[in-house]
This record gives sequence, structure tokens and C-alpha cells, in this order.
Amino acid sequence: MSNNDNEDDQEPDDENYEVHCPFCKTTDSCDHLLLMVDLTFRHAEGGLLYDAFNARWSKIIETADDPDFDEREPFDDLLQEVDSLADSELSSSHDGMPGMSSSYNFYYCGSKKKSLAALKSFISNE
Repeated sequence: MSNNDNEDDQEPDDENYEVHCPFCKTTDSCDHLLLMVDLTFRHAEGGLLYDAFNARWSKIIETADDPDFDEREPFDDLLQEVDSLADSELSSSHDGMPGMSSSYNFYYCGSKKKSLAALKSFISNE
């Protein structure tokens, strides 16, 4: 993954805690958003890879079939795969009531064409 040179795009808006797409600057979902993932609860919450990511993650959990299964490494491996397909990654934290705080990663591609190619690649690696 290549990092954006503009540091303003690497951090969420401090005042509103909003993440801006490093390519089109929107705070909404856009064609560049590959994946928004809740790192705390290990679940995708948006982006083009949303369904495919959650399906693969569910399959990993189901096939583990071990009460002592440590989710960290396989989840990190799955995120590494997404990271390798992305052009930019942003992180954000949301502080809420106890038990309601989460850390998020956002993965972006520089174009809709690259996002669609990343989806195809991610699905083919199942």
C-alpha cells in the first residue's frame, strides 16, 4: 500500500471525528472506499468489500471450531490482504459509553476501476 503524502488526509477531522476520503474528501461512502472495519469488534461496517470480507471472516470463525481460538492473527492476516489491495489507509477511534468505544480502519483505492479490481481479487482469494 502506498501512503498519501498529505498528512491532513491521514487523520480524522479532530473537531467532528469524521474521516475524509483521501481522494474525493467526502465523509460519506464513496467509490474509493474499499472497506471500513471495526477493529475492536472485528467486523466490516462498510465499503465495497463489506459482504465479501464478512463472509470470509465468518467462514474462518466457523472452520476454527475451537473454543480457545485466538482471532487476532487470522483477522490481522485478512486485513493485511485488504491493505495490499488499497492505496490508502486511515484510522479513527470513536469513544462512547463503556463497551461502546471502537477503533476503525478505512481502506481506500484511488479509482472506482481499481476498487472493482480489488473486489475481484479479494473474492478470487477465498
